[in-house]
Amino acid sequence: MRFPFSNQLPLETFASEYWEKRPLILPKAFREFDFPIRRSDLFDLACNSEFDSRLIREDVEFNSWELYEGPFDSKELDDLLELSHWTLLIQNTEWMFDSMHELLEQFRFIPNWRLDDVQLSFATAQGSAGPHVDSYDVFLVQISGEKNWKIESSPIVEDRAMMEDQEIQVLEEFHPDQEYIVKPGDVLYLPPNIPHWGIAKGECITASIGFKVPEGRIFGATFLQMANRLKWKPEGAKPLDESEMVDPGRIGDAQLDWFQSELRLLTEDRNYLERIFCKAITEPVRERWPVGIYPVPSPDEIRIQLRKGGNLRRLTPGCMVYREIDDKIHVYVFGVETSLKSDLKPFAQLLTGSKILNFESLKPYLGVQDVVKLLQMMIEIGALIESESE
Repeated sequence: MRFPFSNQLPLETFASEYWEKRPLILPKAFREFDFPIRRSDLFDLACNSEFDSRLIREDVEFNSWELYEGPFDSKELDDLLELSHWTLLIQNTEWMFDSMHELLEQFRFIPNWRLDDVQLSFATAQGSAGPHVDSYDVFLVQISGEKNWKIESSPIVEDRAMMEDQEIQVLEEFHPDQEYIVKPGDVLYLPPNIPHWGIAKGECITASIGFKVPEGRIFGATFLQMANRLKWKPEGAKPLDESEMVDPGRIGDAQLDWFQSELRLLTEDRNYLERIFCKAITEPVRERWPVGIYPVPSPDEIRIQLRKGGNLRRLTPGCMVYREIDDKIHVYVFGVETSLKSDLKPFAQLLTGSKILNFESLKPYLGVQDVVKLLQMMIEIGALIESESE
């Protein structure tokens, strides 16, 4: 298999030699891909409270970096165009722009549970986020304009000092050994913990396809669910001893023995771990997320819409996974678990895969009540969006 957007490199080579190991530049990866994204489009989103937006401004005179949180005022953004050295960042742009949703689909060779979003950045001349590191993998696609990327080819293995009294994390020391000028259609891949610094040569727009990592958020969500099963067993408690009565603030060995024993029992229950892990990795990762209550179409309305040539678009593929458990197929969406019969595995693969969800692909399953109920639930919470034919 090769990259879906470039014939330059087999995916197997990328997976074995570059993924989470070293940077990769792919010139002209998108030769014929149209990115109809304009500055005004991003300014509109930055003024919208439903989107996470940030503005990073460098004060060259004082060697400082300032961070501003959106939403912003449109006039203020227009006034800033007279200045250099600033960047506007907006998360989850695939919700709004079909072209960015299509761009995200180009990276579906990465497992769903790792997918995050498409962040768009607009920068004026010399605009940047400073020399920094990210804790996640990222593909950087140049949409318009040019950007100068300076990179250290080896990841940071120990903590490196950051500049003091800054509102963003900027490396105090930066020693690039690679440098590229990227142009529209070029792609740059950066693994985690690689120091990098992208500086706009003029006005430019860059798309960042980011990936979630198995970090504290996932473990925290998992342990929170595990905690609900921890139960104190009075029959296993020991009588109070003299040390506890004279030193009531101290935690003794008996309490820790109980806690350790309970955790061990929970982690030995593989079936339980599978389910809470799948729930945790499909939970929304940001406060602003299009999870809500939407009008629920009837089964007939779904079928009619699909027959007319419409389709169901996966708004957030990273929040959809499935797993075979106890001779059933369990589908997880936004942390919600639904079980289906085992013979519906092809449907689960279709639902969580990259094939278009239209009448042709869904036709074999539209007569199955459990399938239609699942589609209704996903439309209700905003995981699937009814859209026109692609």
